[in-house]
Amino acid sequence: MSSSTRVLGFILLSLLGGLLAGMPAPARAQWTVTGVDVPDLAAFDQQMQQLMTTRNTPSGAIAVAWQGRLVLARGYSWNPGPDDIVTQPDSLFRIASCSKPITSTLVNRLIQDGHLAPDDTIGQYVDLTPRPGTTADPRLATVTVRNLLEMLGGFGDPATLGYDPVFRDTAVAQGLGIALPVSHADVIRYQSGVALVAAPGTTYHYSNYGYKLLGRVIEAASGLSYERYAQRMLNRIGVWNLRLARARREERAPGEVAYRSGGQGPSVIDATGVLRPWEYGGSINQDTMDAYGGWVASAPELLRWMTNLDAPQAPNAILDQASLDRMFALPQNYPLPYTPGSYYYASGWAVRDYGAQGRTTFHAGSLPSTASYVVRYRNGFEIVILLNRRNENNPDDTSNAMDAAVWAAYGQVTRWPSHDLFAQVLPTILRDGFD
Repeated sequence: MSSSTRVLGFILLSLLGGLLAGMPAPARAQWTVTGVDVPDLAAFDQQMQQLMTTRNTPSGAIAVAWQGRLVLARGYSWNPGPDDIVTQPDSLFRIASCSKPITSTLVNRLIQDGHLAPDDTIGQYVDLTPRPGTTADPRLATVTVRNLLEMLGGFGDPATLGYDPVFRDTAVAQGLGIALPVSHADVIRYQSGVALVAAPGTTYHYSNYGYKLLGRVIEAASGLSYERYAQRMLNRIGVWNLRLARARREERAPGEVAYRSGGQGPSVIDATGVLRPWEYGGSINQDTMDAYGGWVASAPELLRWMTNLDAPQAPNAILDQASLDRMFALPQNYPLPYTPGSYYYASGWAVRDYGAQGRTTFHAGSLPSTASYVVRYRNGFEIVILLNRRNENNPDDTSNAMDAAVWAAYGQVTRWPSHDLFAQVLPTILRDGFD
């Protein structure tokens, strides 16, 4: 190489170096963890990092209890986008179907207070008049509150019915001759003219619609809106930030994470028909999901509600022991004898009952850009995991991964901390009774 060539090469390298120095540095993946570090429970941090980074999930939160004490509360952020927040332990997330155990808690409280009975028919509380031109299935009049709680109302899931009534807003509007958006009453009027797929009390079909009806039963029996009655019950145990999700992006609550599913559909929150993200009014309306999938909550506050169920004798207990036994009892159609540890769906909870060794109760939730999981293990271990992303092609994949992460971390714990973070993470004001 000649000296002139070497000089030219040096000049070019110098120029290139100067240009690169003036350019922004390449973006790096960012992993941020907030909350109190608990070395004895580092396995949960590790599992959350693996769960979120391998699935490109921007926001996650976890809360862990042991023997009624909050021992871990963490927020996690991975590669945040422009809409994402730095996730805190008390950041708010949509919780999808983990709303159903909350609804069951409220129904069982109304039963405990004498405002409802398990064998009351839903027609005592909800107008089931079908839309013009249709006739109600005669069996609809026999559906009970207990049937709805246990998913035995006969309404059918998408596999048997061919669709999920609560996600059929456009068809409901067209069938009723009204403009979008549709209300709870509109969906009920439409669906009341559709035949049941099974006799009430006989066949399990996971039913969002059944829990929509329970929301209306709660309103009729309590004299309050579903949201207000829930807040009255949960404020008294120190849960203050539970609120119903809103469909529009701009109506997210302060401290609520962002959602980004990548999918779009025609708007069902107005009559424009424009394409919207699934999670913000495209094809599904978060504004009308209340009792079956509508809550926004933080992981520690969900855990406070769950641990309250462990202490039925406490002055501020939402449910007494009889109500808890009723909520977790075998469903009406269960074929006896029961083998301890076998799975069943009780009233808003999946259950494995081990008799004298206690019960494990749990539920998962999934909606576009939302995944949630709550577990009350029989030995006093309880956990909440909230994520703002799921596998949209296979939502069960995300739920299964969350379950695997829980037990992988749990299996590595050799010592449980003695501290209690509830007072540090949540407001300490408790109310004995309604506000």
